[in-house]
Amino acid sequence: MYHILCILFGKLLILVGKICRRGSSLPGAIILKINHKILHYFKLPKTVIAVTGSSGKGSISSLIAKVLENQGYKVAHNKAGSNLTPGILTLLLQNTTLSGKLKCDILVYEIDERYAKYVFDSITPNYVVISNISRDQPPRQGHFDLVYEEIRKALTPTMHLVLNADDPYLQKFTIKNHNPITYYSISKNKYSYTKNKFMNLNLNYCPICNHKLEYDYYNFENIGSYHCPNCEFQKPNANYTITKMDYTNAVITIDDCYKIQLPYIILYDIYNTLATFTMASILNLQKEKICQTLSEIHKNEKLFDVFENNNRIVTVLNNKNENSSTFNQSILYISRFQEEKTIVIGWKEISRRYQFDDLSWLYDIDFELLNKNKVHKFICIGIHRYDIATRLKYAGIDEKNIVVFEQIKESIPYIQTKTKGNIYAILNFDYVEPFKKEMRGDLK
Repeated sequence: MYHILCILFGKLLILVGKICRRGSSLPGAIILKINHKILHYFKLPKTVIAVTGSSGKGSISSLIAKVLENQGYKVAHNKAGSNLTPGILTLLLQNTTLSGKLKCDILVYEIDERYAKYVFDSITPNYVVISNISRDQPPRQGHFDLVYEEIRKALTPTMHLVLNADDPYLQKFTIKNHNPITYYSISKNKYSYTKNKFMNLNLNYCPICNHKLEYDYYNFENIGSYHCPNCEFQKPNANYTITKMDYTNAVITIDDCYKIQLPYIILYDIYNTLATFTMASILNLQKEKICQTLSEIHKNEKLFDVFENNNRIVTVLNNKNENSSTFNQSILYISRFQEEKTIVIGWKEISRRYQFDDLSWLYDIDFELLNKNKVHKFICIGIHRYDIATRLKYAGIDEKNIVVFEQIKESIPYIQTKTKGNIYAILNFDYVEPFKKEMRGDLK
């Protein structure tokens, strides 16, 4: 009876929260203080999918939920992005009867990689999609090996893992654990490269014998086709592989058969889409319908947007602060375009959730890749504009080509009249919409 009253109170808190427009995790936080064992009372559907990792988990879980919904399943999903324990509890409260039975066919939730150990024990997933583990939020996460251990300890042998075969670090989950595993991969393509471009490698030594890994090709950082010359460790065979990428028409082909039209070709979106296709295929959904849904999903303009301004193409890339790999993907993407360009970099704050002001991750970003690119000006905006400018100078970029502004608004006239070429803006989410609004003026 006690847990029923807790659920009822939680539902009332959610209603009040909607009226007051308060955060999506507050009801869960309050109920956890009242009853810290409440998570154990919920009756879960037969299929529970958890998505975790350093980056991409929000996008992957959203895509999985949309694919399932389009094939007729009722899905509960924390689409608001609250992925700590209170947020997960709020999700359950939103989708449960008073007795604790979830009113859905499938539960899909993204979970912070450090919080899996608190949630998996009670909200146990059948499937766990692990997108990646990389340097992320150093003051909070510490070393990525610590994050790996936190996830590993949360896993049980019954959980079916969905892993990127191209990432050698994720193969550590196969060494000590004996879970069923499904792999996905991207084959060698026109943008693969054989000589390492990045110094920031999360794993370049064999996890079994510590010998340095050798690569047949790289897709990005340490992602590619690898093997250890000293032992049997190597890239595993993938169950689902992107065999062709048409960059001109933004079409990917899986296993020489299934085509998906993407709004843009950028590596993180391709891997997120492939992870979704893999998870949906495991559930025996119709592959043609999976492709149709993924092709019809509108692009997320908060993550990537392209528009025209005064006969110049403006590309806005949303990057997660404190994660050098997301920035490196944007830099790799920009470096593919050989025309003269202007690059904008900035953020309002490093983190809303944590009061850290750490900038060590800036030095894991390989800005050096842009040294030989035709960049007319680098525009640094925001609270850490001088720190960004200093990092660019250390990358060998001529300081005469680096300009700083405190606010977005004051940078726009300079960008529009004093710079050349198409514009690429690498911004944290808090600057994406303000930058687009100022650049567009009254157009939108």
